[in-house]
Amino acid sequence: MSNNIFCTVLSQKRLIQAVAAYLSLSKVVDDFKVYVLCVDDRSYDFIKQFNLTNVVLIKINQLNRIDVVNLKNTRKLNQYCWTLKPVFINYILEHISDIKRVIYIDADLFFLQNPEIIIKNQPDSSVLISDGKIFLSRKPNDFVHYVQDITGNYNSGLIIFKKDVNGIMCAKWWDKMCINACTQNPEGNTFGDQKYLDNMPGLFDNIGEITTPGVNIGHWNYQKYKFTIKDNEIMVNNYGLIVYHFSGFRIINENDIVQIHEKDRISMPFIYDLYKRFLRNIIEEIKKIDSGYTDFFITTDIESN
Repeated sequence: MSNNIFCTVLSQKRLIQAVAAYLSLSKVVDDFKVYVLCVDDRSYDFIKQFNLTNVVLIKINQLNRIDVVNLKNTRKLNQYCWTLKPVFINYILEHISDIKRVIYIDADLFFLQNPEIIIKNQPDSSVLISDGKIFLSRKPNDFVHYVQDITGNYNSGLIIFKKDVNGIMCAKWWDKMCINACTQNPEGNTFGDQKYLDNMPGLFDNIGEITTPGVNIGHWNYQKYKFTIKDNEIMVNNYGLIVYHFSGFRIINENDIVQIHEKDRISMPFIYDLYKRFLRNIIEEIKKIDSGYTDFFITTDIESN
């Protein structure tokens, strides 16, 4: 088994997509371990029943952080989950001894190739962050620059920390910043956990931007890529697609899966239909074993779940 482990933060409203992420990872990585921080008992209990040997489930109270527990009742679910991201990364770096790196993945990622190629291409970086530069071909440049200034230059859906001095210091700093504030507040210069990434290269050594093509593409930049299939492999601009970030997908029910960030888009990559089909297949399997499967749908406040 590689000494690079994966981790994610999971709420019941992201469980179906998290299952998709896990299954996709299982198809491209032979041997891996993923640590899952469960925000609620529903997601914990559902995953636990399968006794997956490569999944380690953690509850909030196991973090032994009273500051984290206290924030649960004062922050919206999305803000709380954003807060937990660096908290969990920091926890793993502090408490799991036999690892070299922790690879954080959002639950709405989907893997098509082994992501460890990212590390092989940049082995010396203490932290690897994903490009978040926006490309919207049908929007005015002023609008794009305005949105970019709000969201920051990087995307925090996939971020890799090495267990070295710089990686540990950076994770601790990010943890502290998100505990202090994790809102979407342009006036306060915050955008959840994400905009803090802009400060990392100036504060810490060995912070690298991922250079491997086909990594963490999403709604903010897919328009600059040409999606094709070659030899049964999905390609983006003639490179293999490694991981796509289906950010903004909301599962209302098995027949209604919406994308909140792309309501005005005329066309979207063909992989969206493939992903929706995959999610529906997962829902059908969950229905067979869990009569309360609708708990995993988002029926209210879809922007904050």
